[in-house]
Amino acid sequence: ISRQISYHSMMIAYNNRSYHLLSLTFFGVLFACLSLDGAKAFIVPMTTTHHHYHQASGESSQVSSSFHPYTTISSSSSSEIRSSKNALEEVKEEELLMDDNESSNKLLMEAIQFNTTAASILLNTINQMREDGKSREEINVYLESLLLSGPDNDSSRTFWTRSKRMARFSKRARMASLRRTLDITTPPPSSESSEDNSDADRSQRRCRAFLTVLRSLADDEFKNSESTVPLIVSLEKKALLSLKDDTNLRKRLPEGLETPDYDLITKKGNNVEFRHYKPYSVCAVTMNKPRPIGSEKTDAKIVNKEMSGASSFGALAGYLFGKNEQKSPMKMTTPVFTSPLVDEEKQMEFVLPSEYWNENENAPQPLSGSGVTLQKRESEDRAVLLFGGYASKKEVDKRKKELVTVVTKDSDWTSDDDTMITLAQYNDPFTVPWRRLNEVSVKVVKK
Repeated sequence: ISRQISYHSMMIAYNNRSYHLLSLTFFGVLFACLSLDGAKAFIVPMTTTHHHYHQASGESSQVSSSFHPYTTISSSSSSEIRSSKNALEEVKEEELLMDDNESSNKLLMEAIQFNTTAASILLNTINQMREDGKSREEINVYLESLLLSGPDNDSSRTFWTRSKRMARFSKRARMASLRRTLDITTPPPSSESSEDNSDADRSQRRCRAFLTVLRSLADDEFKNSESTVPLIVSLEKKALLSLKDDTNLRKRLPEGLETPDYDLITKKGNNVEFRHYKPYSVCAVTMNKPRPIGSEKTDAKIVNKEMSGASSFGALAGYLFGKNEQKSPMKMTTPVFTSPLVDEEKQMEFVLPSEYWNENENAPQPLSGSGVTLQKRESEDRAVLLFGGYASKKEVDKRKKELVTVVTKDSDWTSDDDTMITLAQYNDPFTVPWRRLNEVSVKVVKK
């Protein structure tokens, strides 16, 4: 009753711009939130029915359905918060039941607050569904149910959930933070056609973004964090900061993967470089043609077949991972090139490991009928424009125009053919946009 009266009083005060009354009723709401009954309604109930956590003595003790480790988070010290967080991190994964949506919703609530283990369990559940032969549609239904009951629920759109500070105390504010992060993460349509922006396509892209965010929440960088800020708020802040910072995009280059070798000739501004590339080799496949009959024997299996270039990616991945004449798997490299051909055709290219750059005839030969060819790239000079985010058609076209403008105005260099612009994408499809590195480049010569 106290919570209801305080809430309605605050709304009346807000509508009448009575700020003195508004501040008083706000503290009334906050007091109600921190009361036992108010906490159940406003604070995320970190309830784990049938869940266990390890005590300091090493014994396991069952957590009842009324256990709320974070109901007193506003008055707890940092050490108390970390203690509660560590208890949750020690949850036994095999004892967390995933039998219904309620359990999944509770895990999602934990994942966006402090519990990276909960995000890992949700991902493992989805992987298990795939292994059990569940269709993509069935998996999407599961993901959509989590989205509709959580971040995409209208209750997370109230005005006060815009404050990141409220996420420390409010489940709805944390869900609002997740929704905003998903908005940043959701990839654009692969093209401008109506089919690529249908309800089904938007839902598929939203589910993909959801999986990407869960992977980020389960990342090692959060596992040993001592912060008392909810994980989803930390992730949202990092996303916003990274999207604004384009001064050092090369730091987004994936570690441990080979990439073509080059010397930097000169740099124009933050993100345009003129480079001298050394020779390297690629495996390539034409993108505009449908895959041949029987390609399942030569191609790697692709989960998200609706993604742009998925079939071409599967053909090259199959070759690189061992579906070749020698049955010899090779290490992954970066980037994935999309290069123009004559008559508006395109081809996708994977860089071969460096041991085959000088003698690509020594590389494992593609299987007959796979459509994969081995090609050598000679040394050349190229103008390169770096950019982050998703490489959608609209974004790539915009960056190509920027690159052509820079080269046209340059006093030392000119392009051979400014229509033959190559796209390079350095990260895997599930990398969040604020960690992605892309490039468009064109061959140049001295004036």
